[in-house]
Amino acid sequence: MDWIEDILSAWKGHRRFAEVMAIYFANPVIVELGVDYGYSAFCFANALTNKEGNVYGVDKFEGDEHAGVRDTYNFVNDIIAARDIKNLHIIKGDFQEVAIKWNTKIDILHIDGFHTFEAVQSDFTSWYPYLKEGGVVLFHDTAIESFGIKAFFDTLTDGYKLNFTHSAGLGIYTKNKDLYDFILSNFDVR
Repeated sequence: MDWIEDILSAWKGHRRFAEVMAIYFANPVIVELGVDYGYSAFCFANALTNKEGNVYGVDKFEGDEHAGVRDTYNFVNDIIAARDIKNLHIIKGDFQEVAIKWNTKIDILHIDGFHTFEAVQSDFTSWYPYLKEGGVVLFHDTAIESFGIKAFFDTLTDGYKLNFTHSAGLGIYTKNKDLYDFILSNFDVR
């Protein structure tokens, strides 16, 4: 078992998908809203080990009532230092405050912060304008009915959507028909 699998996460069933998505884009910019212990961020960064691209993990590292109240900032940064990971950049801050200062187009936007409808809507509204044409937005925990993330994901109607139901669910939203077809042909997703 490799070191990434030792990290606590409900995201574990999506690793292969993350790796394929990281490689799909040329020189990708990947932004994660919600880092927690860093499992998904490390999956993306590890997939880019022999390729150009960068992963940015944004989090206040205070936890919340859905993930649990905890500070994992040092845990994540200790792994980055110990593994000498150069393509993963941690930004400690509020999602909306960081978005105001953001100036880089994004290929993959992963929304996995606070899971109320209002919080997810705010995250999407703040960050979606930075998504490149042809990019993709991922929403974790869409299989958990009590979280507002599923309800918000269901409101998106002007693009292509797919949804993994395992590992708490992973909603996929894109306006890129080629990417949609690629995912359908390579993954068991509905």
